[in-house]
Amino acid sequence: MKPVLIVVDMVNEFVRGRLSTEQSKAVVEPSVLAVGNFRRFGEKIVYLKDSHTPLDFELDVWGNHSMENDPSSEIIDELKPEKGDIVINKHTYSGFYGTILDNYLRALNANSLFFIGLDADICVRHTVADAFFRGYRTFVIKEAVAAYIDKNWENYYKKVYGTEVISINQLENILKANKAMEILPPQ
Repeated sequence: MKPVLIVVDMVNEFVRGRLSTEQSKAVVEPSVLAVGNFRRFGEKIVYLKDSHTPLDFELDVWGNHSMENDPSSEIIDELKPEKGDIVINKHTYSGFYGTILDNYLRALNANSLFFIGLDADICVRHTVADAFFRGYRTFVIKEAVAAYIDKNWENYYKKVYGTEVISINQLENILKANKAMEILPPQ
């Protein structure tokens, strides 16, 4: 397994801004733990940033939010990207639509994507759907996502995309087992 962590829209607008919820604030700590685990095991992290221009059609639904070059579209301080992380601006719900995300993932030989962020029923959902359509194995860390509208998102992911919904406590063991498989000599 070649895992990559996808951090979806953990930007100021959604965590502390106009579109913030108590649930979005609650995912910060588990998200920090997930990022820490990926860093400790030397795995790649990709940040997707909701970053809109005035012409984006999504603004017709949500109004102006997370506008490009505005502090509202910046990743929250607790999860700031580090050297070697990949940051991709997106203009729609899916991190794949109109971006170079798939190119980066193919270049990394990624095949297993782990998702955290906002929101499980909007941007995370559409990005997971597009990952599924491209043949990636998908995981969602349930404590590190929030839902804005559909609070019953878990069964949908499992049944429609075959996503494995895991706990933050399972993540370290999955990454540890994966790392052990990488260092075992071929049989």
